[in-house]
Amino acid sequence: MSRRIQITIGGGFALFLLWLFLRESDAGNVFAELKRADYRWVLASTTLTVLAVVHRAWRWHYLLLPIKSISLAPLTAAVFMGWTFNTVLPGRLGEIARAVLLGRRSGISKTAAFATIVLERLFDLLCILLILVAYLLLFPLPSGIVEDGTAIISGMRMSGFIGLGGLVAAMSFLVGSQLMPRRMDAFLVRITDWAPGNTGDRLLSVARSFLTGFAGIKDPKLILTIVVHSLLIWINVLVTFYMLFFAFGIDLPYYAVMPLVVAVVIGVMVPTPAAVGGFHAAALVALGTLWGVPNEQAVSYAIVCHAMAFGPITVIGIALLGREGLSMRRFEGLE
Repeated sequence: MSRRIQITIGGGFALFLLWLFLRESDAGNVFAELKRADYRWVLASTTLTVLAVVHRAWRWHYLLLPIKSISLAPLTAAVFMGWTFNTVLPGRLGEIARAVLLGRRSGISKTAAFATIVLERLFDLLCILLILVAYLLLFPLPSGIVEDGTAIISGMRMSGFIGLGGLVAAMSFLVGSQLMPRRMDAFLVRITDWAPGNTGDRLLSVARSFLTGFAGIKDPKLILTIVVHSLLIWINVLVTFYMLFFAFGIDLPYYAVMPLVVAVVIGVMVPTPAAVGGFHAAALVALGTLWGVPNEQAVSYAIVCHAMAFGPITVIGIALLGREGLSMRRFEGLE
């Protein structure tokens, strides 16, 4: 499927989700809520969001450490530029872009760099599961929760079980690949032998390079460092989303932000450019259906929260891409 078709399909799906998101809203009331918001809180939240990107680059430094020690500047630039590709393209293709950009600038294997991004996402999944479990075990459900709200909580539980199963399977495979490298290599050789011609040799080379990106999981001290950074990054996300409650006068307990963040993470998985539609609909469901926030207030929150999460980072990423002299077409030539 061509890139243009992907964008067209993703854009069409985003429009459909936006229609669902806005269909019960009164435009005048939404604009009134947006006008009434305290944008000092929005500015503070936006600042934390940008700092979180730098923190993600700092964490990436430790993920890459077994391969090569890379300074913060090129890592930060790659994260911002990769985020920009995620904004423009559906399907989280910015993660591939990030690995390619870093490999181009730092001279490391792009495949190994991408493997560290996969590992990064596994740590993010761990943190999201911890947020979900902490909310379900330690905090009360919304008072007066109705059938739709119960369905949301059940869906989150199911997503949590699926995520936990995937995390356990992935980590078991990766730990095994590092603790038993000879057996893993023999397994890869057997698998790639099935490929015709020279394809098997190329696949074997890629697989071996990919597995080098997981070398860090053999070092308990390094793993602990990455876990601490991951937890701090997601605490930042929780604080950022909670601060926006004050911007819109949303009177909810602090722990209400936990299912909101989990819902938004699920919504972002919908393959639309910049998570448009999926992000908005998930935030509206969490705030409106689960917590009973008035529709226009929840819609306004979702609009500003999405703009805060994607807008400044994308602008910075575009500026950095311009400085690199890269466009979408030129980037495709680097892959």
